[in-house]
Amino acid sequence: MTGVLLTDFTENYLHKLFYFCLKKTGNTDSAEELTQDISLQIVSAISSGTVPTEFSAWVWKIARNRYAAWAKDKRKTQATQSGFDIGDYEIADDGVGVLDGIIQGEQLSLLRRELAFIKSDYRELLVSYYVNDNSVRDIAAALSISVDSVKQRLVRARKTLKEGMDMAREFGVRSYKPENISFAASGHQPSGLPWSAVQRAIPVNILLQASNNPSTLEELSMELGIALPYMEEEVELLRKATLLEKQGDKYITNFFILDKECRLSVYNALRKESEERSSILSRIIDDTLEAVKTLCIKPEHISDNAFRWLLVPLFIDFCVYSIVDFAVLTETKRSNGESWGFVGYENVELPESCTMGNNGKGDGGMMFWCYKYDDYGMWHQCGEIEGEPLLLLVDCLTNGRKTSSFSKTEQIRWNEGIAGKYAHADAEGNVVPDIVVFADGGVEKLKALFASHPLYSEFHSYFKKAYEDIKGIFKRYSHEVLHDNLDYNIAMEMLAARMMSVHDLVNVGCLVLPVDPKTSNYGMYIKIN
Repeated sequence: MTGVLLTDFTENYLHKLFYFCLKKTGNTDSAEELTQDISLQIVSAISSGTVPTEFSAWVWKIARNRYAAWAKDKRKTQATQSGFDIGDYEIADDGVGVLDGIIQGEQLSLLRRELAFIKSDYRELLVSYYVNDNSVRDIAAALSISVDSVKQRLVRARKTLKEGMDMAREFGVRSYKPENISFAASGHQPSGLPWSAVQRAIPVNILLQASNNPSTLEELSMELGIALPYMEEEVELLRKATLLEKQGDKYITNFFILDKECRLSVYNALRKESEERSSILSRIIDDTLEAVKTLCIKPEHISDNAFRWLLVPLFIDFCVYSIVDFAVLTETKRSNGESWGFVGYENVELPESCTMGNNGKGDGGMMFWCYKYDDYGMWHQCGEIEGEPLLLLVDCLTNGRKTSSFSKTEQIRWNEGIAGKYAHADAEGNVVPDIVVFADGGVEKLKALFASHPLYSEFHSYFKKAYEDIKGIFKRYSHEVLHDNLDYNIAMEMLAARMMSVHDLVNVGCLVLPVDPKTSNYGMYIKIN
């Protein structure tokens, strides 16, 4: 019965007692001391055989009584004492106090587990005192410090150890559920970062707590209900993952997490003149479409509608990247040599889906790109081409190979990975692309063609205004530590204009939806240098 009551207390009451004490005292240190005092009274009573009939009422009665005694003592102290002697609060060198008894009475496995999670200097001190049975005086002599210094360190070490021993250890689970948060990343991420750092609830909630809110380890520990030794370890992992940075003794999230209000403000700013932008974009595409085709390999088999589905997001990308100091492949340089950007979002119900992915595959000589439309059932479409089929397709297009020249392996790749999706063979066996293929610097020529259109300046001015509006919003919603590096986030948000324009142009009939989204290849293209 004793074990059941102790488990019930540590798992269901300990963190509640701390917040009760924090509310009563208004001070973290006082709250910790009072919580420890109450806990010792309760644990001692249970350990001596007390079995209350109403456990919860009994716990809170002790809590209130101990708080009343604490408040009375505090008033007396304030009236008569201007300082204190650390010796009054330290353990004696001889004998075993109540706290020592509890620590020494715990299972050895539990003690060893917690010792592994505290600072090495604390760990060595505890092992010397409790395991090796050295006296305070012997330890002081060995360390060449005073007895009082050993006592101070030992109290801090025991307090840290006891905090860990009093808490149920379930990594990834905290006393309340994580906020509704999602993340987006871009760039070069071979190590698995940043995604590997945010797969558990604890690191996500640390990032949320430290977002726009510089916090000490103690403050993070208090707010999240995680014992300090564990908090130190988790924060260090996030710092090494370059998602937290240290400023003095405080930590702050060094990427932007947009809350609901910020996201709605950004959406409204970008949506405000979207229909006007989209109308101009449609006219630019219509005027340049025939010139665009001259930059492609065998474009006559691709419909004008398919070209428009590609050019809408592509032209918006060109415009956004001409304004924002950001390039997809040169995001923040990380300490491990990688370059990637990261952004967090609090989930919110926007009036429309504004997500559009842009996946790439290939190398410097050739790249396959695919825009992914998060609406109309068009996110996956016919799927993205795999590496070996891509090599085969580019080989056929650049070297004029016919299907009759395929080896058995190439024929399988053609049948299973290319035909009917990205290309087809004509009656003579010539390979004909069914997606846009730019060659010989075609994409750079396309940018120049777009920028030379008489309406480009007006189109560009809409995005320049949107940039300034969004930057102002971000500065209102972010800590100043982020203000010099907001362009990545601004670019990520401005790219929502892609899907806004798709919606605008579908609504007026300038873009026609595919008959079967599962077989369509809209928004896909190959770039061959």
